[in-house]
Amino acid sequence: MRYGFLACTALVVLTLGGCSSSTATKGAKPDQPYEDAMDTGKAVYGIGQASQAEAQYRTAMDRALMRDDAVAIHEAGFNLATVLLAQDKPQKALQSLGETETALSLRNVSDTSDLAVIRAAALYRLHDTVFASQAVQRALQSSDRGIRERALYLSGLIAADQKQSAALRQRANDLATFHDNEATIDRQELLARLHLSQGQPELASNEALSVVKSRRDALDYRGMRQALTLAADAAEAAGHSRQAEALRQQESASREVEARQAGEAGAAKTP
Repeated sequence: MRYGFLACTALVVLTLGGCSSSTATKGAKPDQPYEDAMDTGKAVYGIGQASQAEAQYRTAMDRALMRDDAVAIHEAGFNLATVLLAQDKPQKALQSLGETETALSLRNVSDTSDLAVIRAAALYRLHDTVFASQAVQRALQSSDRGIRERALYLSGLIAADQKQSAALRQRANDLATFHDNEATIDRQELLARLHLSQGQPELASNEALSVVKSRRDALDYRGMRQALTLAADAAEAAGHSRQAEALRQQESASREVEARQAGEAGAAKTP
């Protein structure tokens, strides 16, 4: 991908690869503070410090605006929105996307399909499936393969929520044409949802538990918790109530610890 990294993870999410911090204008002298902020943002996000990454990308965005560089604005804006989404701040992510899109429009940049997939993920997180679907359709038109993969996954999640089994099956089939690891995991999750909707909870459970491990290994803990909930639903549907309860407790424990750590990090910043 050209602009960011979290679009290649779940949402959602999304997210979702390597974060680009290339020189904003080929052949031009680089803006070193911008480059440093982008590189540091990538590094701290890689070790799970999304709030620190947010601060770095805000710095990068300021430098990009001062430089009046559309490519740099696009890069920084994409990454800023995705780390906001990674911190489960979908409303702030949408606000950031709006500001980035306005800045790009002023500079006659029209190809923002990568931003559309982040918008779709944020709207989906806010349970606005109507507008999420519209944003997904726009992202599906992207020439970027990574963006299309994310859009297909999101489209599948929306179809699952709307109990549209045929559309869900189609999205799972579409993802089979992508051979990277992330697409394989996304497809596995959609298949788990499909199996559950078709009354095959044991198959759904096996698929979901495999996704749990894959998301955990990728440090995608929100995606892991989503898969734990899916696995719990499948276990309950299969009549394994004790297993379902255990899985829900595992999901809850992870969520509570993350919320506590986020609160502690915020308190530490307060003078």
